[in-house]
This record gives sequence, structure tokens and C-alpha cells, in this order.
Amino acid sequence: MNKTTIKSLVLFALLAMPSFMQAQTFTGIAEEQKAQNTPEGWKKVDLPQLPEINANNTFNIADYGASTSAEDNTKAIQKALDAVPTTGGMVVIPAGTWRFGTTAEMTSKTEILSIKSKTVLHLCAGATLQLVEYGKAPNNKTIFIGCKNRKQSDIIIEGEGETSVIDGQGARWWLAREQKETFNPGSMIRLEQGSRFLLRNFKILNTPGVNITISNSGKASHATIHDVKISEPASEAGKGKASHNTDGVAIWGPYVNIYNCNISNGDDNVVVDADGQYIHVWDCNFGTGHGASIGSFTSNVKHVWFDNITMNGTTAGIRLKTGVNKDKSGNITSLRGGGEEDFRFTNFTMTKVKNPFSIDLFYDKNYNNDPAVDEANQRAVDSSTPTYNNIYLQNVKTTDVCEGNAIFLIGRPESHIKNITLDNVQISAKKGIDIRFVDNMVFKNNSKIKASSNSLWIKKYASTVDDQCNATGLTPSGISTINYKNNKDSHKEWCDDNNNSNNSNDNNDNNDNNYHNLYSLNGKMVKTNTSSDDIKKLNKGMYIINKKKFIKK
Repeated sequence: MNKTTIKSLVLFALLAMPSFMQAQTFTGIAEEQKAQNTPEGWKKVDLPQLPEINANNTFNIADYGASTSAEDNTKAIQKALDAVPTTGGMVVIPAGTWRFGTTAEMTSKTEILSIKSKTVLHLCAGATLQLVEYGKAPNNKTIFIGCKNRKQSDIIIEGEGETSVIDGQGARWWLAREQKETFNPGSMIRLEQGSRFLLRNFKILNTPGVNITISNSGKASHATIHDVKISEPASEAGKGKASHNTDGVAIWGPYVNIYNCNISNGDDNVVVDADGQYIHVWDCNFGTGHGASIGSFTSNVKHVWFDNITMNGTTAGIRLKTGVNKDKSGNITSLRGGGEEDFRFTNFTMTKVKNPFSIDLFYDKNYNNDPAVDEANQRAVDSSTPTYNNIYLQNVKTTDVCEGNAIFLIGRPESHIKNITLDNVQISAKKGIDIRFVDNMVFKNNSKIKASSNSLWIKKYASTVDDQCNATGLTPSGISTINYKNNKDSHKEWCDDNNNSNNSNDNNDNNDNNYHNLYSLNGKMVKTNTSSDDIKKLNKGMYIINKKKFIKK
């Protein structure tokens, strides 16, 4: 029986399987288009354009010498990938474990398996594409699966569910890092240039480094990732058990949709870096990892929306950060920002999340405990200065008490974080709020922030807050303090602020029954139209009236 006959029989058998039919690109693009969920005002993410898949353009790796008993199938798999015509086709990975990735078998200097335009890489149910162990695979940022420095478009990597697996065998790699051995892995999947990529219906586990990377300096665009499960241990799992630098999906270009994914790893679950624009992530579950992240390369990052995200055991929840670039002597040469705006985080549920909401524009960890020192030594503004603007959180809640800060926002004195809205955001944490160099932070619509230890407000420096719903009990700024000594005329002292008002009632110091509203220190109304007699009846404590604080002894 010749190869052509075998290939035809394999394809016939596959086409007879309902699961395979569902995975076919030529029958599935219409459904993909329906699922895109493009936000209003955004451009739709383009999907791959491929020919009909048939026996003539389908290539089984077993026909090219691949074997489940072989120590390395790199050359055989690459032959199948190379066989795809320029018009397009599909490479099939049958059920079984297929090892690949030795340096000796590579046919490219930049990636182990090179995928060209108009190619579907299909993992059947029960198929595992397994990277060879540490020491045999290249350890110099070589891409494991992808197309580095070559403009390739219309690529699909797909499986038939969680039994379609890409296994990176990362445990020995992570141990190497801990033991200060060579640790410089590339991405498992990296699509660097071109457009129209689709990754769907498979599982990645134990990747040595980053799992999926889309783009490089904005050179790749229009990617859709859905129903992909990523699984690695947490970076906090302890020596010999932790994964390191295992970002789930790293995005460096525009127009990316991610949905129905389940991601647990040892770094950012999904991270948007420089040139990431119009990024929509929705209906995803994040386990271990460092959260829904932006940065630390944030130049030209705009229009990012995470929606309906469930987090459980995630170290960080919503996390934005801008780092620095240093020379060989450790001196800061530039920052990594510029042009950051329009970030939305809606419908988050967080359980066992250590730090639910943080923004750090000193991601080099070089901010001073005393922000006045940073203010006195601020950098000159240049094109690399981060300019965070318009950050919106809505319907975000924690289900338990977080270990870290409820809110931790560190702007830069030369470039404040601007316009943050927390709309129905309910966070409970052990530590409170620490904000520095933040302009116009608004709490509204039933937001509530709680701290179980210390005071809620740890630090508020060079920042403005509009607490519209008493979310924090923030005492109004600029209030003075007076003592009430049961003197009937003392009401005159706390009415003086309104003596220039056009309201005659406010000017009538002699009208004992028509004074002013009285508040507790946390902003809660105590009494309306407070009279001197009302003051005399108050319990001992501190109160606010007419923007002045007074003490009832």
C-alpha cells in the first residue's frame, strides 16, 4: 500500500469522526465570526482565510516518517509542514505521543517547527506533541512552534479538546533556573509577523517559558484564541515545584480576541505589552498566576478590555505596571511607557487573590517610602514616560479577605495616573489603600473597600479622590478642627464657612433650628438641619459640619 493510499484512508477515517468535522476550518469560520463579540466602536478581528481542506491538501506526519517510538520527530513533522502548498492545507498530528525539539534535528535557526502561511496544524484527540527534555532542546530563546522574523498569515493551530496536548516538560527547565543553570527558553507558540491567526481547542502544559506570544513590536495583528487550557504550577509553589516566567498569553500587537480560556501558570495569565491595542479578553478562568496584566512594556498600549473573569488563587488580580530600561552599569536609561489609555476591567470575581488591584509606575521597585523624596527627584518627561489615563473598573468583587493591599496605586510625580473610576467595586483585604500621584480617583455605585488590619487609608499622597458612595469613609480634605465645649454660641464658629452664602437660612446665625447637616468622620449623615441643642445631645466623638471637624467632649 503506497503513501497516497494510506493518506487517503487516514483522512477518510478522520472525516468520519464528528469531532474532526467540528474542528475543520472550512466549516467553522462562520461560527467563529459569530463568536467574535466585538465591542462597539472597535474594528472586528479578522479570521484566517483558507481553502477547503480535502485529501489533496492534508498531510499526516506519520506519512513523513514520524513515529511515537522515535526520540525526535522534528524533521519528519517539518517535512509535513513544508509539504503544504502555497494555496494552503492541513498537517495532522494523530493520536499518540510525538516527541520533537532536539537542536540536532532543527531545520531552521530561529524555530524548531516552522509554520508557513495558510496552514492548519491539527492535533487529533489523544495526540500529544511533546518537547524533548531540558538539555536536548535549544536554550537560547529559540521558538518551539512558530514563524520568527518571517511574515506569515492565515495560520490555525487547533485540537479537539483537552486531550489534544502540547507538553513542554518544563519542570527540569524551572529547576535549572533555581540552580542558576542556563535558563533561556523561547515561547512554545510565537506568531511574530503577519495577520489572521486562530488558536483553539487544545491544552498546553508545563511550557518551559511563555506559552503563547502574539506579535513583536506590533508586526502581527488579528489573532483569536479560544477554548485553550494552559496549565503550569504557580511561581510561589516553592523550590523544585514552581514554574518561572510562564506567561499564559503575551500580546505585543493590535486586534486580539481571547475567550473561553482556562489559564493557570507562574506569571501573567494574560498580559498586554507594548503596541497592544484593541485587546478583548472575556469569559475566562484564571487560576494561579499574576492576573489580568498590562506591562511592564506599556508604550502605545490602548483600548484593552477584560470582561467576565473568574479568578481563584491568582497572586494578582488587575495589575498594571511600567518598568525601566537600564544600561550595563544599572543606570536607568529610559522608562517603558508612553501613550497608555482606555483600560476596562468589568465583571470580575476574585477568590484567594492576594493583590486585587494594583498600578505600579515604579516597577523597578525604586520608589521611596516617602513619596516627597520621589517628588523632589522626579525625572524629566520624555517619550518613554508613562501616561496612564482612563481606567475603569465595574462590578469587581472579592469573595474573601485578600492577603495584600486592597488598592495599591503608585504613579510618578512627573506623570500622575489619571481618571480612575471604581463602579460597584467591593474589595476586602488585610491591608488598606496606598495611592500616590493619582488624579481623580472616583468611587461610585455601591463600591466598598474594607481593610481588616491597620487603618483603611495607609497613604494618600498628591492624589485626589471623589468618594461618591462612602466606599472608603474618606474624610474630606482641608477640614479644620474645633472643640465643642457646650457653649451655646459655639455654633457660630462652625457656621462661619457659609456666612457669605446667598442662602438666607445659612446666614441666619440666630435661627437655632436651621443650621446644617452633621456627618460622622467616615462621611455618614448623622443629622440634618442640626441645631445647638442637637449638638449638646451628641455622644462624645469627632464630627464634621460645614467642612470643619469638631470634637464633642
